[in-house]
Amino acid sequence: MEEFTLTTKKGKIALPCMTPVIVPINKVQANDYNPNHVSTKNMKLLERSIVDNGFCFPIVTIYDEQADKYVIVDGFHRYLIFRDYLQAENIPVVVLKHSIAKRMAATIQFNRARGVHQIEEMGDLIIALINQGVPEDKITKELGMDLEEVLRLKQVTGVAEAFKNQAYSAAWEFIPDD
Repeated sequence: MEEFTLTTKKGKIALPCMTPVIVPINKVQANDYNPNHVSTKNMKLLERSIVDNGFCFPIVTIYDEQADKYVIVDGFHRYLIFRDYLQAENIPVVVLKHSIAKRMAATIQFNRARGVHQIEEMGDLIIALINQGVPEDKITKELGMDLEEVLRLKQVTGVAEAFKNQAYSAAWEFIPDD
């Protein structure tokens, strides 16, 4: 198979993303060293993302000739969604030629390089969606959030702007002692 590369300031960079193959899902297996965990809530969001957007990122694997299996380096949770939630028979993978030490390092690099969402930027995103006319219930569904989280993120960006169209009810009432 042809290897695709791009030349950069740091040299040639391999592009395994250009050579995915479709393999039977029962020939793919988890590695035995990945410390990453995804909550049930985020697994449901991942499933929604795959259904809504397609399978955009193939599973990164190595091929173990002895076991005749593709061992996952990155993408275990996407694999679980395809296998358990969507019950697919096949899955796209890219195959690296890494030693065990290099693939262990790659797994951690992939996990840690994903980053985390910053609170203020997420709040700005929520406000932008609201300003686009997206209802809060749709935001909660599409972003895998609960309403309380959306409301908290609205507060981060500015209470007056975020709640200008919000209906309020009396939280308490003063009753004087007689």
